[in-house]
Amino acid sequence: MNVRTITLTGMMTAMIAVLAPVSIPLPLVPITLQTLIIPLVVSLTNFRVGWWSTVLYLLLGAIGLPVFSNWHGGLSILFGPTGGYLFGMLLFPLIIGGGLKIKRQWSMLLLSNVVAAIGQLLFGTFWLIATTGITINNGLMNGMVIFIVPTLVKVGIVVTLTVMVTRTITVPIGDGR
Repeated sequence: MNVRTITLTGMMTAMIAVLAPVSIPLPLVPITLQTLIIPLVVSLTNFRVGWWSTVLYLLLGAIGLPVFSNWHGGLSILFGPTGGYLFGMLLFPLIIGGGLKIKRQWSMLLLSNVVAAIGQLLFGTFWLIATTGITINNGLMNGMVIFIVPTLVKVGIVVTLTVMVTRTITVPIGDGR
């Protein structure tokens, strides 16, 4: 990695760590800014910056820094009932970064963000079901279905902001290698 990529990764990790803990509490799984800020970081940069920013964010939370929802941190959160949603965030750089490497246009931006968001929700939901023992129906309702509309709103915000920013300035995204 070159100095520009390392610096950008550090800045994006810090941005994720500061904004991600903001959440709206719900009974089983909160609505968080994690699933807005990580896709935005990947959409504005590239796979490499998005991947390392997400990994570093998860490591910061794992060592106990309060960067997860509602300013929590630690291994108990990472491996607890909502940990699947956290690990599922690694799908954002994989899917969005991979899609944008193939074709960097708004249609791919939208498609890759929707697919990544649904994948992250599914991974988190099945982790929630497996770790809590709740029924599949209850898990799907409380771990996925109630998040469909907020997820689509977040995807809309990410796509809109990315298109606006990339039209306004030249973002040094590199070649993603």
